[in-house]
Amino acid sequence: MRAAQIAELGAAPLPGDVAEPEPGEGDVLVHVAAVALNPLDIAVAGGRFYGGHPDLPYAPGCEAVGRTEDGGLVYLFGDGRGVAKPGFLGERAVVPRDLPLPLPEGTDPAIGAATGIAGIAAWVPVAWKAEVGPGDRVLVLGASGTVGLLAIQAAKLLGADTVVAAGRDPARLERARRLGADELVQLGDGEALAAAFGGDGFTVCIDPLWGEPLAQALAAAAPHARIVHLGQAAGPEAPLRSADVRGKELRILGHSNFALTPEERGRAQLELLEHIAAGRISLDLERFPLERADEAWECQRTGGKAVVLLS
Repeated sequence: MRAAQIAELGAAPLPGDVAEPEPGEGDVLVHVAAVALNPLDIAVAGGRFYGGHPDLPYAPGCEAVGRTEDGGLVYLFGDGRGVAKPGFLGERAVVPRDLPLPLPEGTDPAIGAATGIAGIAAWVPVAWKAEVGPGDRVLVLGASGTVGLLAIQAAKLLGADTVVAAGRDPARLERARRLGADELVQLGDGEALAAAFGGDGFTVCIDPLWGEPLAQALAAAAPHARIVHLGQAAGPEAPLRSADVRGKELRILGHSNFALTPEERGRAQLELLEHIAAGRISLDLERFPLERADEAWECQRTGGKAVVLLS
């Protein structure tokens, strides 16, 4: 069958022929339709992931959508695929029978794949952890990325009074405005950030960055603000000031997709897919055929959201 594999660390996946997977007892065969790429895939293939990488060569791809032999549309994630074992970037995959998550018929496979890791990382912090609602003033750090753009829309959908998008890419920040952000702020501009909330401060911060950007942002927090931390794109350590955290009695809540149960991940993804299907939330992505897997890889590596189509 056709697949795309990482031959050496730091390289992009290249298409080629590989052996057909063989189902064992308790396994199911899935015909893969779409594989969403993620920063996790780039980190694993670059040798930067703390959990290591599969034996080379290997197919990357931690999440996918495909069809089972009976025609059911399913989402695939877990079992160490793309991290400890080869991933899903091939035409067929064999997985444990209890792994696939059934998706609503009619779901776009590319959207279904891309709402897993990135979608859950946006939806759960906004809707479940911070419980954003009317009266909230929300700051989204790293708002020019896929998770940030989804978080902006989720906050507006749930009734936030104000949503401020903070990022570095002016073009993608303008996209954030079109998707519902009330104000745009360049990361690092503390005065503009404070002014964006009219002096009242934010009540919720969605933070995929950590590091210096979060430390600077906390000066604009309102008393008792909730900060949901879900990534360290700006660095693994943050010089938080005691006066901000203790003086304002801030609540810092951690989020990790890996800490969710399979049932929780499935529920969150299906909630988000329902909003996308109804047109209440949009997901920006670029689609590539398998033969252009290296281009998809570069798109993802440079900040886009890439999905590789296999059927």
